[in-house]
Amino acid sequence: MVFNFSLLFRVVYKSLFKTRGTHARLTPKRIFVLLISALLYGFIEIAAWIGFFLDGIFFPGYRKQEIRKPIFILGPPRSGTTYLHRLLAQDASRFSSMKLWEIWLAPSVTQKNFFKALGALDSLCGSPLYRLVSAIEKSMYKDLSGIHPTSMFEADEDNIVLMHIFSSGGGFLMLPFLEEFRPYLYFDEELPAPQRKRIMEFYKRCVQSHLYVFGKNKQFLSKNPIFSTLVQSLNETFPDAKFVYIARTPFETIPSALSLTSHYFNSVMSPLHLCPFIDEQIDIIARCYNYPLMKFQELPLDRQRIIRYTDLVEHPAQTVTDLCASFGLEMTPAYTQLLEKKQGKAQRFTRNHEYSLEKFGLTREVIIEKCAAVFDRFGFEKNA
Repeated sequence: MVFNFSLLFRVVYKSLFKTRGTHARLTPKRIFVLLISALLYGFIEIAAWIGFFLDGIFFPGYRKQEIRKPIFILGPPRSGTTYLHRLLAQDASRFSSMKLWEIWLAPSVTQKNFFKALGALDSLCGSPLYRLVSAIEKSMYKDLSGIHPTSMFEADEDNIVLMHIFSSGGGFLMLPFLEEFRPYLYFDEELPAPQRKRIMEFYKRCVQSHLYVFGKNKQFLSKNPIFSTLVQSLNETFPDAKFVYIARTPFETIPSALSLTSHYFNSVMSPLHLCPFIDEQIDIIARCYNYPLMKFQELPLDRQRIIRYTDLVEHPAQTVTDLCASFGLEMTPAYTQLLEKKQGKAQRFTRNHEYSLEKFGLTREVIIEKCAAVFDRFGFEKNA
């Protein structure tokens, strides 16, 4: 069975009986979050696996769906991967990506078709359900909007789909037992090959089911910083895949990433201090920088592209145009015009985010030491 019951049982046991003196201590807030999460996760998984069962009966053809030259956007978290992903996704005639509602609520073909029909019916009635969900998520994500805008109706990180087999490193943000989730955060290097293969086969089927419903002839587009440690597995599973890596100075990615994870941790538990596992998180971010660059040495040049964050935000149209040209992708006039509008906005862009290392008790020297190879590789400024 592909579902990782062993990991689930271990972290549930630790969440209930091994939390004293840890960030996951059982405060009233934590108990409430665990109860609600357990109920939601149980309901979601029962529905998902019923959907997978029905797929085999009513939609067996999805397993033959071709996945042609998928594009995976990688790099450390907070490096601009979301921005590039949403720029490319604007070419809806070519690309297709999983939206958050699909990732969480509809991994199966059966569920996708159900929600598509529900959405069509809702639209005919004036979209009351859409407006209700939008209002709820606006309230839920208001504190997150300034850090990482999130919506059920936007494309998001599809590694979350691996939570349907409880094999995603992202589970660490809810169940903070690093020793249990570490192999999934250092995927290629620390998981046994047979386990990696089973997980990637499930992910491939999820991509097939997405394209089967939302674009049989489209190119799959994925954005996952956490997939930076899966380059080898992705290459083995999708031998014609193309990879885009975004390079941004660690002085900006690290405090920004810590701010985001701090928000997540403090939303679902009562940690002992502002941001748990700072050293461990920095090590993971450093690996997200270094591992893809190491594996890119084994890939043909026409299947990889490295983009600097500054080029992306200052010259988005040219950056995307160059990227498409390097991958042999023709751009439609409509998409070219859209990029030109984005370029105009970029020229008026003013950075309004501040990144504070001191907030997390870090110094520039620590970051330089942890990410020395990155500074050397890209020549990032080391001085204040």
